[in-house]
Amino acid sequence: MKKFFYIVLLLLFSCSPNRESLPAPEKVKIYPVPDPLSEVDLGSGAVPEVDGIKIVWGKVQNANGYKIYRGEMKTDKVEFQFYYDVSAKAGIADTFFIDRAVEFRKRYFYFVRAYNRDNVEGAPSDTISFELYLKPRLISPGNNSQVRADTLIFRWDDPNGGGDFVIRVKNSQTDSLIWIYSYRSFGEFSVNFNVDSKARENLVSGGQYKWRVDRVQFGQNAGSKSNWGVFYVK
Repeated sequence: MKKFFYIVLLLLFSCSPNRESLPAPEKVKIYPVPDPLSEVDLGSGAVPEVDGIKIVWGKVQNANGYKIYRGEMKTDKVEFQFYYDVSAKAGIADTFFIDRAVEFRKRYFYFVRAYNRDNVEGAPSDTISFELYLKPRLISPGNNSQVRADTLIFRWDDPNGGGDFVIRVKNSQTDSLIWIYSYRSFGEFSVNFNVDSKARENLVSGGQYKWRVDRVQFGQNAGSKSNWGVFYVK
């Protein structure tokens, strides 16, 4: 008798209808490379922490993950290949990827597609491209050094040989932008703080601040970002 019921159960499960197929996920919104002088400083492109290209996109409801496709210029066209799978997990950052397997001064192209539990992919996102440069090297003020606000000079070196730069100064505690300045040079890489008198506030004695230098190519989605350097005002 037990064997009979076991066979009946097997038949019932084997004859049950397949689960309903899900529709393809929505198109992924990929965040473009921000303008070098953007105060928000969010989006795809270079990152201060490592040598790599960051791809950022918006979350898609009911997506099981995101597939990144990377392209390179071959003769006269861009050829794309599947490159990386980012699984969607609760509580885990799943809307960005940093590609560290890149060559300097070579342009790469990216688009992202969300996929559902059946591995059905949605429409491809818009395509972005970026060309990574070597990072500027911060010289002074040295990290965690103490400086006088009235004699503060930012100095750095550029292994790329010079060009256009953007200097940023922020309050380390609040992350608020205090000063942003565009500078072009092929030889001397130094700028006095607030040389244009456009700083949003004065540097306060005892305050902790951070600075960064970006090597930029205006209008070309190319460049790099130095690491952040921290300094204190006497």
